[in-house]
Amino acid sequence: MKYVPNKIVFLCFSLVFALTLCDQQHTVNITCRYVSNWGIMSTYTMQMGAHKIKNRCPESATELKWIEVQGTMKILYEDSVKDFQNLGRLDLTMVGLEEIQPGTFKNLSRLQTFYADQNNLPKLKTGTFVNLDMTFLILCKNFISDLEPGTFQNVTVFDFDLDANKLRKIRKGVFQNVYAWILRLENNGISKLERGVFANLGTKSSSGVYLYLSHNCIKRLHPQIFDNEHIYALFLNNNSISNLRPGDLNNLPKLHLLHLSRNRLTQVPEGVFNASKISTLDLSHNRISVIANGALDGMTELRFFEIQHNQLKEWDDGWFRGLSLIKFNASYNYIEVIHAGSFVAFGKDSKVELAHNQIRNISDCAFTGLERLKSLDLSYNEISEWKIDFMKNVVIGDNVDLRGNKINCTDLGLDLQELLDKGFMFDHC
Repeated sequence: MKYVPNKIVFLCFSLVFALTLCDQQHTVNITCRYVSNWGIMSTYTMQMGAHKIKNRCPESATELKWIEVQGTMKILYEDSVKDFQNLGRLDLTMVGLEEIQPGTFKNLSRLQTFYADQNNLPKLKTGTFVNLDMTFLILCKNFISDLEPGTFQNVTVFDFDLDANKLRKIRKGVFQNVYAWILRLENNGISKLERGVFANLGTKSSSGVYLYLSHNCIKRLHPQIFDNEHIYALFLNNNSISNLRPGDLNNLPKLHLLHLSRNRLTQVPEGVFNASKISTLDLSHNRISVIANGALDGMTELRFFEIQHNQLKEWDDGWFRGLSLIKFNASYNYIEVIHAGSFVAFGKDSKVELAHNQIRNISDCAFTGLERLKSLDLSYNEISEWKIDFMKNVVIGDNVDLRGNKINCTDLGLDLQELLDKGFMFDHC
C-alpha cells in the first residue's frame, strides 16, 4: 500500500549516475527515499538530466532535506539544486567533482552541511559561497591550488575544512567576512600567506577561532600575517619556523593555545611571550637549547608547558617566576642539574616530567617552598643518590618515579619503606 505524505519529515536522495556526459548534461538514475509522518519508507526511481535535479521529482520533493550523490558528477551547475530551498545537507564526496559554479548556493539559505571532499576541484571562484550559515563546509582532499578573493562572502560556519589541498599561497581577502569556529588549512604546503590574510576572519563563538596550519612550509610568525583579535588557538606544528621574535604575537590578543612542535626553533628569547594570555604552550620536538631567563615573565595564565625532545642542558629557576603551572614536560633533553627553588611554580595539581635527561645532581633546596605535587617523573636519568630530606615535607598526590636511575635501594636503609608509602617508585626495591 502506497502513501503520499502531505509533509515530509526526512528525505534523502541517492543519485547514481548511469550514462555519460551529453551536451553538458548527465543523464542520471535517481532513487528517492523519504520517511513520512507515519514512519512509512517509500522509494521511487526516475531518469533525468543533472542540470536541475528537481525537474522530474514529485511535488513532495519541495521538502527535500538531504541529497547524496553516488557515481560521477564533474560539475555542480548553478541551477542544479537551486529549487530545493529547504535543503539542509548536500553530500558530493568522491564523485569526481571538478567545478562548482558561482551562484550554486544562492537560494539555499537553510543549507547546514556541504561535503565535497576527496574530489578533483582545482580552484574556487569568486562568489561560490555567499550568504550561508552552516555547520560543516568540507572541501578537504581535493587539488585546490587557488582561492580567489571573495570566494567566501558572508559565510558563517562551525567547521570549515580545507585540509590536504594544494594551496601554496593564500591571498588577502579570501576569508573576509567569514565567521568560523574552526578553520583547517593543514597539509597544503603553504609557504606564503599575504599580510592581512586573517585580519577580517571573524567568529560568533564566545571562545574564538581555532586556526589549524600544521604540516605546511611556514617560516615565520609575522605579526602582520597573524593579525586577528579572534584567534584563540593556533596550530603551527610541523612547519619550518626557525625564529621567534619579540612582537610576533602582539596582534593576537586573545591567543590561549599555541602549538609550535616539530619546527626548527633553537631558542626562546625574552619578549616573545611576555604578558600574553597563552595557557598552553607546546614547543616540543624542536632544537631549543636556550630559554632566556625572562622568556616566560608575565605569562600569568600559562598552565601547560611542553618542551620535551629538545636540547636543553640547563634548568633555570628563573623561568617560572610568578607562574602557576599544572603540567611541565621537559623529558628527553640533556638537563644535568636541578637547582635550588626550581619547583616554586608547581602545586597540588602539578605534573612535572623530566624523564630521559642526564640529571645527576639535585640541590638540597630544589624543592624548597613546595608543599604538594601530583606527580614527578625523574625516571631514566643519572641520579645515584636520593636524600630522604629532598621531599620530606611534600605531599605527593600520585607518585615520584625514580626508575631507571643508579639509586641503590640498600643505601636508603630504613627510609625506603617511608618513601614507598609516599608513592616513590624505584627499580627492584
